Amino acid sequence: MIIFDIFSIFLLAVLLFWAVYNGSIIYAGIRSKHKRSPSDGKNEEFPKFSIIVPTKDEEAVIGRCLNGLQDVDYPKDKMEIIVVDGNSTDSTCKICSEFSAKYPQIFKIINEKESKGKPAALNLALPYVTGEIVGVFDADSVPEKEVLRKVASYFNDKQVMAVQGRTTSLNEKTNILTRVIAMEEKAWFQALLSGREKLQLFVPLNGTCQFIRRDVLEELGGWNETSLTEDVELALRLVEKNHLIKYAPDVCSGQETPNGLGDLVKQRVRWYRGYMETALKYGRLLDSLNRKTVDAEISLAGPFMMVVSLLSYLNWFFVALFLSQSNPILDFTGLVIALTAVSLFSIGIALTASEKPIKLRNLLWVPSIYVYWLIQMFIASWAFLKLMFRRKRVWSKTVKKGFITSNLAN
Repeated sequence: MIIFDIFSIFLLAVLLFWAVYNGSIIYAGIRSKHKRSPSDGKNEEFPKFSIIVPTKDEEAVIGRCLNGLQDVDYPKDKMEIIVVDGNSTDSTCKICSEFSAKYPQIFKIINEKESKGKPAALNLALPYVTGEIVGVFDADSVPEKEVLRKVASYFNDKQVMAVQGRTTSLNEKTNILTRVIAMEEKAWFQALLSGREKLQLFVPLNGTCQFIRRDVLEELGGWNETSLTEDVELALRLVEKNHLIKYAPDVCSGQETPNGLGDLVKQRVRWYRGYMETALKYGRLLDSLNRKTVDAEISLAGPFMMVVSLLSYLNWFFVALFLSQSNPILDFTGLVIALTAVSLFSIGIALTASEKPIKLRNLLWVPSIYVYWLIQMFIASWAFLKLMFRRKRVWSKTVKKGFITSNLAN
């Protein structure tokens, strides 16, 4: 009984620390004002951008993406778009070739003989890069027109080595799942990343709408092709070298969120396993203690905390069913679970209220956020088991269907 109580207290202590720590970051993010780029998008210097777009069987979305990049308000002699196709079997190559034929001065098309995943595709493009700044957009991205002007303003600060922009859901209103995922995305950017930026903590890269100086990228050796989350792995190498990453909330691009549970599970298993592996690999960051290295490790521990949270739920049920009903662990664990539910519900209401115009009927789907949290705990636990039993690592892409139900500004 004593060992069981100690284990229960340990789980609760870890979860409480996690909640308080991230709660303080969320509070800072909510309190922070939405900052504009240093020159509000009006930039006298125009560095050359090389935008890399990795693709594989993206016929439903690639035309929309390339149109959006072509329409970006930036001097065309100061930008190039490099599309790396991973041996697509649909009409993706044909669509890309049409853009290359129409705008040969901007578009370059590279064809892989064999698809080896996104990081390998990005590295394949590096020898063709001529710009000072390298940007990455996924094939379903729809960037805002001012995106490059705003990013260029951030890079006027010579200390800034990388910039992460904000993404919004293009298909938010497709169904209840896309609504909840879009809500999660808003919380991530508007609260957590904003809070990390304000507190000068670790700012991870998110794989799309991200930018990095070419010389720094070459210094780091490009992207890690063995990583399931090459974006955050690159961010950790930047932090390890004391390079500054900025979060730019006004640099915005739309993207498609998974609209089915199967697609979500496939995406998040890769994400969570990648985060776990990267957290273990870069534990050495703690050899040099500072606010960014410590926060980086805590941030990457997110999937582990989901596993711990699931264990605490199972622990609560075990205590309730088999141990004394007066056991204080039962009451304490139940309180933590209740606080988790209240916190998730409160975040959902707060983000719903932030949408204009406010519609009371939107509150009806807020409780689904708690169900979504339960699903995330099981996905993270499955990813943890795959890691523990060393199952084959597969870089799986998320299928995009080209749905648009929301404005880019949402």
